[in-house]
Amino acid sequence: MNPAKTLIRAIIILLVVGFVVYILHVVISGFVAQNQTLAPYARDIELGVDAALVGIGGYIIIRIIKYVIEGYILSRTDNTGLRSISLIVDLILYTLLILAILSALGVNLTGAAIGGAVGGVAIGLAAQTVASNVLSGILVTSSRTVRPGDSVILQSWIWSPPIIGEVERVSILFTEVRTNTGNLVKVPNSAFLGNTVFTKLEDGGVLTYPYQLTVNADVSANQLLDRVKGILEDEFKKENSLVPDVTFYSKNGATNIFLVRIKVTEISKLNGYIDIVNKAFDKAYWELKSPPTQAK
Repeated sequence: MNPAKTLIRAIIILLVVGFVVYILHVVISGFVAQNQTLAPYARDIELGVDAALVGIGGYIIIRIIKYVIEGYILSRTDNTGLRSISLIVDLILYTLLILAILSALGVNLTGAAIGGAVGGVAIGLAAQTVASNVLSGILVTSSRTVRPGDSVILQSWIWSPPIIGEVERVSILFTEVRTNTGNLVKVPNSAFLGNTVFTKLEDGGVLTYPYQLTVNADVSANQLLDRVKGILEDEFKKENSLVPDVTFYSKNGATNIFLVRIKVTEISKLNGYIDIVNKAFDKAYWELKSPPTQAK
């Protein structure tokens, strides 16, 4: 729907609602003023009628505002992001509506505001982790950082090893990832915006997974590297897959550390590729460690 037409339609509905509410208020106030039985309670009745009209009118206005906002947001995000933003809009608008109803009833909101501020600070301190996850969830879903069906690698100092799998669900608080081992992991949304580095496999693209191996340094690192490259080239050609890049990373005491960049187009194949790499290093190591004896 055209946004301009939607806005004009919303404004017209608001004007009609305001006019109807005003007419009802005048009619009911006039009726109460002419009725001798109700005259002593005229003030209370007027406050009650005002509160009821504010509540009904406010609800209609909120529905109109949400209709406009959701129509605008839906064209820029998915249903998950829409639900997240809709929840926040509901909290804000209905809170304002409750305050408006209380004001219509003649309640002094100054004391309530002070108490609410103190209570808000206490609740905020107690629920700051939840609030952080909620806000992060809104940002993650509205920006489409991750969506259901995305293949991802999540790396963080909070956990080890990295989480590898496919996103199944993105909610307000958590993102659910089905790992390549079959487990369902719930990752707090705040992790995406704070202390997590994640790699996403784009459609038709290649995801590179850095895999480190530690091998005893009692064999030559260069010789081991050359043998491993040859074995991996043969094995990955059989799999009709991209050959990993293998480099000598560092030496740590009596061990050598190698970095293998495994390239996958389907996250489900990563475990199989890691197994091939492990076997290649094992085979190359023992070939160098125990070379075949030459026949005399």
